[in-house]
Amino acid sequence: MRILKQLPEWQKVVICLCLLLLPALSASAEKTNWVDKDYDFHKIQKALIYDVVLTDTAEMDNDLLEQVLREDYLKNAMRPKYKVIRPDKAAVLSPDNPNEAADVYIKAELLKWHDDSYIKEAYTSWETRHAKRTKKLPNGSKVEEDYSYTVPVHHPARTIYTSTVRLRFEVFDSKTNKRVMARDELRLRDDSHHGQQGIFGRISKSFFDDLGKQIRQ
Repeated sequence: MRILKQLPEWQKVVICLCLLLLPALSASAEKTNWVDKDYDFHKIQKALIYDVVLTDTAEMDNDLLEQVLREDYLKNAMRPKYKVIRPDKAAVLSPDNPNEAADVYIKAELLKWHDDSYIKEAYTSWETRHAKRTKKLPNGSKVEEDYSYTVPVHHPARTIYTSTVRLRFEVFDSKTNKRVMARDELRLRDDSHHGQQGIFGRISKSFFDDLGKQIRQ
């Protein structure tokens, strides 16, 4: 912190901007979100949770991963303050129309699960270095002071691995079958190889946390 205070104002601004941009450079997201503003989410006390449909499984190594994803999805689906009803129980409670065993029913689909890579071209950046030097004062005495300088740093081309996940969620009112909330979200993360499982969990958690907020509002 002491060194930062000694830097010129323009260098402080550049450093702060770089720190702010770091998260954006490593990940990106595209989210389409919709909520029926006229729907009364407060009345939701029971939710029928269907298993997530895993549409894109071409790059999944084994069925064990599929099971882990379904369990992770169900764990996040239990986050809001409602009673979770599973399809087998719904069929018993309401044989003619299982959906009516709850106030809403929720469906989700995995649309994309992909590993990829791209080449980041070589580039040169200017970086700040810090050092000490001895300065002679007018009275002949000497003092040691800190100073900074910039140097060019070459960054060679390198391969950037990426992980991509896209999920779609839909919430329906059980009595009308009318969709009341939906989200389609794609997340891509750089410097990630086979990191989709973590992204899958974060997308699911984000959706059900937001659904819980709708119910509490």
